[in-house]
Amino acid sequence: MTDYEPAGAFRRETVQLIPDKVGKTARFTSEIGVQGYDCLPLVGWAVVVTFAPDELPRITVEPVVDDDCMGPVALGDLEEEVGPLTLLEIV
Repeated sequence: MTDYEPAGAFRRETVQLIPDKVGKTARFTSEIGVQGYDCLPLVGWAVVVTFAPDELPRITVEPVVDDDCMGPVALGDLEEEVGPLTLLEIV
């Protein structure tokens, strides 16, 4: 087993999901044409820490949506599964 990481590799950790019952919807467009991800219910917010080689960790807040297959999932984690998504708006 090796600790090899490709150049530019990073690791992200979702450290906390914060529920939010605001009844809003997140509208997306899929960069690769995946269907079924144009509107998803917004169910909270996630605190995410991203670790990149030779950089300080970055802390961000991402929307959490309710996906039919994965349940509540942070936007970045959903993108790892279905490909790049562009958040158009939260309504």
